[in-house]
Amino acid sequence: MNETKMTLTERNQKLYDLREKMNKLETELAWVKQEIWVVNDQYKRQDLDLYTEMFGPDAYNERGQDSAFMDDNFGG
Repeated sequence: MNETKMTLTERNQKLYDLREKMNKLETELAWVKQEIWVVNDQYKRQDLDLYTEMFGPDAYNERGQDSAFMDDNFGG
């Protein structure tokens, strides 16, 4: 195996550069995690009705939310 020799100074510089890169990436990762938390928190604070969000406000009617399904599949 033909390995290139490395001096102590080269090794230290390489480790320093790698640690700097790691610190930058850790900071970026922390920022992304914070943004995920903010998005989830904003959504949660809206207190939306999931059924209405998925199917629209007209999905509920006087016979109940599953009546269209019941009519289509069981003859109403």
